[in-house]
Amino acid sequence: MKCHVVAIAVATTFFTTPLVAAPFAYITNQLGDSVSIIDAQLGKVVDTITVHGKPAGVAVAPAGDKVYISTPEAKGFAVLDVKKREVIAKVAVSDGALGIAIGTNGKRIYVADWYNNNVDVIDADSFKIIKTIPVGDSPSGLIVSPDNHWLYVANRLSDSVSKIDLINLSVTKTTLVGSHPFGLTIDARVERIYVANVQSDNVTVLETRRMLPIATVKVNMLPYAAALALNDSRLFVTNQDDGSVSVIDTETLKEIALIEVGNKPEGINTHPDDRHVYVANWFDSTVSVIDAKTMKVIDTIKTGNGSRAFGQFFGK
Repeated sequence: MKCHVVAIAVATTFFTTPLVAAPFAYITNQLGDSVSIIDAQLGKVVDTITVHGKPAGVAVAPAGDKVYISTPEAKGFAVLDVKKREVIAKVAVSDGALGIAIGTNGKRIYVADWYNNNVDVIDADSFKIIKTIPVGDSPSGLIVSPDNHWLYVANRLSDSVSKIDLINLSVTKTTLVGSHPFGLTIDARVERIYVANVQSDNVTVLETRRMLPIATVKVNMLPYAAALALNDSRLFVTNQDDGSVSVIDTETLKEIALIEVGNKPEGINTHPDDRHVYVANWFDSTVSVIDAKTMKVIDTIKTGNGSRAFGQFFGK
């Protein structure tokens, strides 16, 4: 199978954009056709890159040198060079490219095809499709296990999550969850998956080995995505329709706080310090920064128009 790659020619200059010690957050702005780069140490946007095709999903390479941005209207994804802060390639994959993830070894990229109900597996060097794996209806969120053995896929219109073996590239099990699952995350020990169910206003907790539900935790209106913090002891879930983030204690599996953020919070990811949680607010075009210990918003950063940042958006 083939996918089309367009290389972006860049004029040579006598300088490059320096990298600083602080990690960066790469925030897709779908309405603005751009990606905002937040310097987490400075607490502000330090650059904005134009990315055409209504950028939505984001995955940062483990090495921190590239960022992969899904572009649904361009039917694929863009590749950003972190040092140059420029688009260096555009890869056409499928009609409904939305969720995107990369393996923990950086060798393969995974793209969920919302319209064709499959996941494309792409070589990160050649950008060629290795395999197309059928899953449920309208796959959205993707998460790769820390051991790089499994890929979990939220199938929104099938109300299910599929587990893909990344050794033989096949689905091993699909489990029903709540109504319209979208974002999901996994703990560091590869024991639990947390699935945000948009229409049933809850989070399904799955045991990873057998893919069996452990619990269902009620949150607020239209939960979209989730992120873990503080050594996986707290789960943060964006609630789109009431501008909030639910905090769940992962030991008791109870909601312990509700934090007001911006309007229509969507993407969420945890800073590498494991304490600060960043939330992209779609309607406000901002990012809220939450202190996971105090469970309070400590900063709000202005970004581009229609910030979504669906995926793992933190780099080095």
